[in-house]
Amino acid sequence: MTALADLLWRVNNEYRKRLTQGQTFLALLEQMLHAQDSDPLLLDALGSAHEQMNTLAAEHRDWRYRYYYEDADSKRMVQEERAIQQALARFSRMRSRHETQLNDLHRLIFERSRPDPRTTRVPTGDLWEMTEYAVYDLISFEEYLERLGTPG
Repeated sequence: MTALADLLWRVNNEYRKRLTQGQTFLALLEQMLHAQDSDPLLLDALGSAHEQMNTLAAEHRDWRYRYYYEDADSKRMVQEERAIQQALARFSRMRSRHETQLNDLHRLIFERSRPDPRTTRVPTGDLWEMTEYAVYDLISFEEYLERLGTPG
């Protein structure tokens, strides 16, 4: 695998992992707070954020099928250097749009008063904080790209 192909593979897998984690934590937080009859405005914000996260994941999935895979049936990653460069360029544009939307999503939820931490506690930690970190991990994806040695 060439260095450029390896980069494309890493970028896709890491971004998909972060999107999935964001979706999962938002869904769990929304369910948890619904079960506790939390503030309706917060529940609306969480529902909206969850929908937005699902939209971002769908856009990433569309990018994969259009640029990452040679063909949708085999799901084989593109191999030609030009196709790899195009996939990375398209990813970069998609990522820029996502970053703006993710910042808006973060403000929508995490700049409001948070629920009592006792109500968001789970065995592995505080679900509110875990969700915020998951969204931040998506916002700060450029840092991951920099560690790989590539501009966003």
